[in-house]
Amino acid sequence: MNNPQIKYWKFEVIYTFETANSSSSIHFYRNEPPSNGSCSITPLNGTTNTSFTVLCSDWLDDDGIKDYSIHCILLFSS
Repeated sequence: MNNPQIKYWKFEVIYTFETANSSSSIHFYRNEPPSNGSCSITPLNGTTNTSFTVLCSDWLDDDGIKDYSIHCILLFSS
């Protein structure tokens, strides 16, 4: 995000028609990411049949942590 110091955002769309104008907006709060924690994964390599274990600990977040998401990148070699 180009303005990390800004926490509250409002996006507004204004529609202009021949006979009327209309607008719509949404307000949202940009949450800070958690900090201080770490995660480990074992094994480090595997296949689609491999069961991986992910352990995460010591994460801090002023708003609390409600869940975790794991994202992965699949690398294929030829």
